[in-house]
Amino acid sequence: MAFSAFIALSMGAIVQSFKPHASHGTAFQRPAAPPRARVILAEDLYTREPLVLTWDNAERVIEEAQADLSTVFGSSKENLDIGITGALELVDVDGPVVVVRLSGTFWHSDDRVQPRVDNYIRKRIPEVVDVEFAPPLEVETSGKGPTFA
Repeated sequence: MAFSAFIALSMGAIVQSFKPHASHGTAFQRPAAPPRARVILAEDLYTREPLVLTWDNAERVIEEAQADLSTVFGSSKENLDIGITGALELVDVDGPVVVVRLSGTFWHSDDRVQPRVDNYIRKRIPEVVDVEFAPPLEVETSGKGPTFA
């Protein structure tokens, strides 16, 4: 047998040995994704009953936002253990405008946190025309992200 014929036969045997068996499924299956903590889907905001704009409803929506957007605010024990202490406070309701203040340390910068909060409040209370963010009382910086005090 010529050397090239031997290589061809050997390669054929190697290729044959790498073909997946029917009982193993496909050769390139991805592992199942790990379960996530509570994830809020966009449709959840649309299926919840809209609220009328009152001080009490604004406070309720802010509490819901902190729970539903827990990855932003650090509501879990794991986040608190590493210093993520973000909080949202209702400052004022002025006609169709809701004024809130961010405090604590967040995973993300304020240019990412503010639009998510704004969207959440507007979806839950359709009467809200604008969500304004009051300036933080004091700003500190850390390696994790912005800190609002």
